[in-house]
Amino acid sequence: MENNLQQFDHSKSSNRLLFIDVMRAYAILMMVQGHMIDALIDPVYRDSSNWLFSLWDHMRGVTAPVFFFSSGTIFSYLLLRKNLPIRKNERFFKGMKRVGILLLLGYLLRFNPSMLLNLENFDFLKYKSAFAVDALHCIAVGLGLILVSYFLHRITKVWVWVYCFIFAFTAFFLYPNVADVNWLEILPLPMADYLTRDYGSNFPVIPWTGFVMWGALLGYLLSKRVNFAFNNIFAIVMLVLGLLLHYYSGSMLDFFYRITSLSNFDYLNNHNFLYFHLGNALIVLGVLAFISNIVKIPSLLSSIGKSTMMIYVVHVFIIYGTGFNLGLQYYYGKSLTPVQAVLSAVGIELFFIMLVYYWAKLEPVMQEKFPKIFPKKRII
Repeated sequence: MENNLQQFDHSKSSNRLLFIDVMRAYAILMMVQGHMIDALIDPVYRDSSNWLFSLWDHMRGVTAPVFFFSSGTIFSYLLLRKNLPIRKNERFFKGMKRVGILLLLGYLLRFNPSMLLNLENFDFLKYKSAFAVDALHCIAVGLGLILVSYFLHRITKVWVWVYCFIFAFTAFFLYPNVADVNWLEILPLPMADYLTRDYGSNFPVIPWTGFVMWGALLGYLLSKRVNFAFNNIFAIVMLVLGLLLHYYSGSMLDFFYRITSLSNFDYLNNHNFLYFHLGNALIVLGVLAFISNIVKIPSLLSSIGKSTMMIYVVHVFIIYGTGFNLGLQYYYGKSLTPVQAVLSAVGIELFFIMLVYYWAKLEPVMQEKFPKIFPKKRII
């Protein structure tokens, strides 16, 4: 493994922010182990009074915000690094393609072939799991909002960060307004799933795209002052902001409620997981940025961060299964002891690390032979 463990130079000349790749690697590996243990461990061992289980459960809750936030950061940073008109910005059109791919993959992973046998009297509710909105759908919508922000910026000349901020704030602020609505009375199921968890969706776009857009806001700032990212001041600022949101976001929301009387702020304070987890994402960012400034990043770790879509798709096949295969959950779901579940999680983590390592060797060959299927440049 030596050749692939060469050290990346985390420098100002780099086109990528390597600590964001590390952040995404952290998020995807945490997601994989979290899904593996959650799918397989016997419910009798879910003891919130056990500090180890509580710590694992807390860290698992941080995973999605970190993943969404970092995806928005790297996407907007690469899109906005060069201030080009839309027609000349190659990344704008590649970004549109990436949004389409993410949506397509999101639905394909949930596709139920038996639907094709019931097209005449098709009932959405009978196949509701096939239309549920998951991480890929939500990230796709978030990236689409970044592209919309860039488009609006180009035609109105209003700073793009203004649109990113509006979308980010609105996604969180409107959560109380959409949380308890019966959207199926208003919209067909495939559209309602983007706004509610009632029918199986894990990540409705309100509020979850907010994390992508807060990340996009940071990506914009870094695209204008990238050198700021390569010193410990940046890491400290992110860490301090994260700690403030983690510990004092409730007080902040209560303050805004008292001066505006807007009930949304009161609701968000009483159900404070959004700004709390935004703070956690910034804490993770600050810690990893600090580490990246004092330690050279191994290329394998960076490669994991750049292979999140592949890892996500393969982990769904292995753990949950799809309409075309049965996953581990079918055979061993909710039946393992903590030791067995942890060993299974370690095993699948090692599998993905090796998969990325060998894919890094195979990918150049595939890019040479099939350039349209395996493009050399990536967006996220």
